[in-house]
Amino acid sequence: MVIHPGKILIIDAGFKCIIGTLPYERETPQPISLSISIWLDFSAAADNEDLAHSIDYAALTEDVKNFIQLSQFQLVETLVYRTALYILKKHPLIQSTEVQVIKPLAIPGAKGASASIRIDASPLS
Repeated sequence: MVIHPGKILIIDAGFKCIIGTLPYERETPQPISLSISIWLDFSAAADNEDLAHSIDYAALTEDVKNFIQLSQFQLVETLVYRTALYILKKHPLIQSTEVQVIKPLAIPGAKGASASIRIDASPLS
């Protein structure tokens, strides 16, 4: 039997942050929608029913929200890349993460602009 890592998905966490390169975007927080996927081994958590062997996704969401708001990124590409690295660095149980952001006010007449990236944790050397 082969058991692949489990996936936890945080869907469309909405909040405002400084994001963008235009002068008004550097002054006025813009709404974004953030989704995070994380892959990790569920076996220890499932065997023990213990959150210590998994990830508290509510706490992760709040931590990432604070990280993004303090960072004040200019590009959505930078936001997703650095956020994914931040998640992997802070949570060694996570084997892989995908971060997606939607900036709904980015393009007039469109539902928004989006960027995403998936990064796998480095194997132990």
